[in-house]
Formats: sequence, structure tokens, C-alpha cells
Amino acid sequence: MSATVTVTYPVPIGYIKGDYAMLFGNDGAGDINYTKPLSRQKIDLFPNGQGVYGFGHAPFGRHRFGHAHSARAPGFGRLPFGRHPFGYGTAVVKVTHKVDDCGDYKFALGCYDSTGNFHEGTPEIAELQIHIAPAKPTGLKKNDYNKATGTLILDAG
Repeated sequence: MSATVTVTYPVPIGYIKGDYAMLFGNDGAGDINYTKPLSRQKIDLFPNGQGVYGFGHAPFGRHRFGHAHSARAPGFGRLPFGRHPFGYGTAVVKVTHKVDDCGDYKFALGCYDSTGNFHEGTPEIAELQIHIAPAKPTGLKKNDYNKATGTLILDAG
């Protein structure tokens, strides 16, 4: 049996079109190995042109009007409107990974610019304890049953 893990990543400001991410992990134990991605898939950080700037976090939301310091009140970019996905204007990328064994898994998306340079900063790490149910036994046959003690003995078929 196996499990499928889905990692979701809202792309923050600081990336441009052409940047991509790759999924890294620890294979169920230890620290994340950032030298070997879990797959060769390059995840586009701007799928279908999404994610450049949001209304609340673009220069408009960061302008005095967005902060509204002069009125001592939250501005357009700081209110819930600016913090909504429309305000962030971000794309949300998802990547799935199949896990075959139980373990304490760690996953992170390492981001790169369009020329393959690793983006500065530490990726956020998602930690999961994964427990996979064992396969159902097959081919068992009754060998003996003791009614007095309730003991059942099975043999592999």
C-alpha cells in the first residue's frame, strides 16, 4: 500500500515569471536532502500567468493610501481585502508525491530563478508522520480451532 502527499505552496512576493520550484524531502527519516529532489518535475511558480502582484501587496497597496498612516487607520492594503488572495495576487501551486513506507517525513519546495540559481532563504518545511496500513493477508487457511480455549491457528496457504 502507499499514501499520496500533496504539498500546497502559496507563492510569495519576490519571484518573477520563469522561476520554478522543485520538491525535496527526507525519505521518511533525518534531514531534508537539498542536493537531490524527490522528482525532476519543475513546478512553475506562475502557472497560466498568475501570481505577479495582488491589489493589496502591489505598489498600490504599499503606497500611503494602502497604509493610511495619515489617518491612523489601516489602509487598503492592510485590511482583509488586501490580505485576501485577491490582495496577495498569488498563485497557489500544488505538487503530489507518493510515499510507500511509514516514517517521519519532511517536505520542502526549493525555489529557483529561470537560470537555475537557488533562491536565497530557507524553504518552509512541512513535517508529517505517515502510517501506511499493511496489506491484507491473503491465502490463510484454518489449521486448528480449540473451542474450549478459543484458540485459532491459521497457516499460510
